[in-house]
Amino acid sequence: MPLTHLAVICVTGADAMAFLHGQLSNDVQGLAPGASLLAGYCNAKGRLYALPRLWRAGEDWQLCLPADTAETVLKRLRMFVLRSRVTLALRADLTLLGVAGEGAAACLAQAGLAVPGALNAVAQQQTVTVLRWPGSPEQFLVCVGDEAAPALWAALSAGARPAPAPVWRLLDIDAGLPSIYAPTLEAFVPQMVNLELVDGVSFRKGCYPGQEIVARMHYLGKASRRMYRLGAAGSPPAPGTPLLDAAGREVGNVVDAQAADNSGCRLLAVVQVTAADGALRLATGEALHRLTLPYALEP
Repeated sequence: MPLTHLAVICVTGADAMAFLHGQLSNDVQGLAPGASLLAGYCNAKGRLYALPRLWRAGEDWQLCLPADTAETVLKRLRMFVLRSRVTLALRADLTLLGVAGEGAAACLAQAGLAVPGALNAVAQQQTVTVLRWPGSPEQFLVCVGDEAAPALWAALSAGARPAPAPVWRLLDIDAGLPSIYAPTLEAFVPQMVNLELVDGVSFRKGCYPGQEIVARMHYLGKASRRMYRLGAAGSPPAPGTPLLDAAGREVGNVVDAQAADNSGCRLLAVVQVTAADGALRLATGEALHRLTLPYALEP
């Protein structure tokens, strides 16, 4: 799949690790070599600007996130560089590809790529980086320079069927992995999108923007809204689309939704916990039904 909905921000400089550790919700300094992690980037009120997945490429750091928010996130990160020896830039010279399915690892190996075995592991080979992505069946993100991308696409196509980018987004929905797109910028705190349940938050690291709100909810309260996986007939709604209860009250918002073969669409949505077991519908009228997530909603 050509992952044209994603972009990469590169962070370089002697203070890059410390800078990212102080900005993101996860333990960047504790990231093991050859691994990636998911993290939240919040404002001071704990509302999410982004949910980047990051990994180290030599001395640089790469942050992968939706392309429609990349410029906004880049601009905000630059505001906090101050005296840190850090440079941030969009990598316009990279192509991102997705490979998924029961034979995905074999397909990568057949194309001559190193295959990371463990979940969240990263394998780097010259100018190509392969990440083992969460999800089932096995799923990999491939990061390659634009010049080499056509040849690599042809090599992968020898063992896999090309598919459009929405298939990748549907796999993320089925894995219960949230994304922040432009319509939901600053709409959710990490616990609303189950971020701590998919290893995107460290409660043992130091401060970061919004950390006090996130920690208070973890230690002193219980999330009043959670992210659920749902199904509906009809076309997929846009991120941010309201959800209504039986009385017509707004009780949630769509995180992401994608078409699911001939069975309508599947979506992730943040919903008031007290309303999640009742009758729900989209603001556009379609009735919703609950689907299972691959993890429990309570830690």
